[in-house]
Amino acid sequence: MTIPYPEHVAVVVTTFVTVVIAVLLHYEALWLISRQIEKSRRPHRQRILAMAFGVLMTHIVEIWLFGITGWWLTEQLSIGALHGYDSFNVLDYIFFSAVTYTTVGYGDIYAIGPVRFLYGTLALTGFVLITWSASFTFIEMQKHWRVGR
Repeated sequence: MTIPYPEHVAVVVTTFVTVVIAVLLHYEALWLISRQIEKSRRPHRQRILAMAFGVLMTHIVEIWLFGITGWWLTEQLSIGALHGYDSFNVLDYIFFSAVTYTTVGYGDIYAIGPVRFLYGTLALTGFVLITWSASFTFIEMQKHWRVGR
């Protein structure tokens, strides 16, 4: 067994921390959204729309979290790289994070080197968080859809 290179350890630790932050953020956001729906005296339509936008904004923040993490690892620490374009800016990292998080995977951009671990884990994390949101939305809609009509 070989000892991992320091950049491999850095990617694994950074990925782990980023996933933990994303999951905790997701939990807290869904908890807050659920609580607001329960307490709100706003019309039914406004509560449901607030829930939908809240869930979407949570996913957008998580996509940005992973995008900035990927940018930091590759552009600042030079651990791996993205290929597919002549040059990359922060929004390209956010885009790649979004297509990976949603498991769309267009294929126009791909990661090389140790940073691939971040993006592979991102796909799994995004899939889990999206399905968690779908379950949450379904349950909240069941609880509140008929009540407010």
